[in-house]
Amino acid sequence: MNPKELCLNLSYSDTEEEVIYFLKKESLWDDPVVWRCYGDNENNFALFGNQKSRAEDALTEKIINSVDAILMAECLKKGIDPESSDAPQSIYDALWKYFGIRDGKLSNKLPRERAILAENICLVATGAKSNPCYCIIDKGEGQKPEKMPDTLLSLAKSNKLRIPFVQGQFNIGGSGALQFCGKRKLQLILSKRHPEIAQLENGNSPNEWGFTIVRREDPSKGARSPVYTYLAPKGKILSFVGDGLPLLPGEYPNPYKKDLQWGTFIKLYEYQMTGLKTNIKLDLYYRLSLLIPAVALPVRFYEHIRGMDKK
Repeated sequence: MNPKELCLNLSYSDTEEEVIYFLKKESLWDDPVVWRCYGDNENNFALFGNQKSRAEDALTEKIINSVDAILMAECLKKGIDPESSDAPQSIYDALWKYFGIRDGKLSNKLPRERAILAENICLVATGAKSNPCYCIIDKGEGQKPEKMPDTLLSLAKSNKLRIPFVQGQFNIGGSGALQFCGKRKLQLILSKRHPEIAQLENGNSPNEWGFTIVRREDPSKGARSPVYTYLAPKGKILSFVGDGLPLLPGEYPNPYKKDLQWGTFIKLYEYQMTGLKTNIKLDLYYRLSLLIPAVALPVRFYEHIRGMDKK
């Protein structure tokens, strides 16, 4: 198996059927041994279902996590412990120290400055209009493959509890979107640690990408509820060494053109956004603006759904 090739095939897939095809091709889909319980909790189903009741609400949690990742990156790049008194003591403090945003208001930045900031986080719609996929991409702190089970794939841990300048606190919001994915509740998570942070941490994987697929499994014999698992052969996240990956969007209709050098790429397959399947720069943009009116950092929206008007 070529992990990088598999990763890109999964990234470019726009249906659950395609994802399952590539995993079966590598004999991964039907092998229960290579799947690990999300949060290392075999009774995790209730935690996923008892969150947001609407798909767009759950999507906002992903965006908030991306904003947190950008703020965390700025703090860690300076060698500051995010939980220490040297770190910003509020999100407004962080926005001013790291981005020169006064009073936490993006309106205090010039349009061209906001446009530059928006390159750090993007929401990309791909696939078919009937069952679109949504990619949430950030150039934030990223995670090393060996740390992903304790960060991006953990549940109810106190990862952010003592960090005063982030919005996410309870370590479950990022999982709420899974219930709105297609029939098998598939999600791709791909991440790479920011190189400046990795160098400060003296880690052994400064140039390593880690990736996995999350899925929902039907109850096994004797179990009463389904379980969410993620791909982890021998208990470990699949990984490969590499520089940038062509995952950032270009001009319509090319959803994958520019290289993502680090950060996190999350893809929600066949996301069930009831009543919001117009161009995402219209209804979905306005809906998310209402749900997170004071988003700390700007987000750029890209419409790449097949057959959708690009304007």
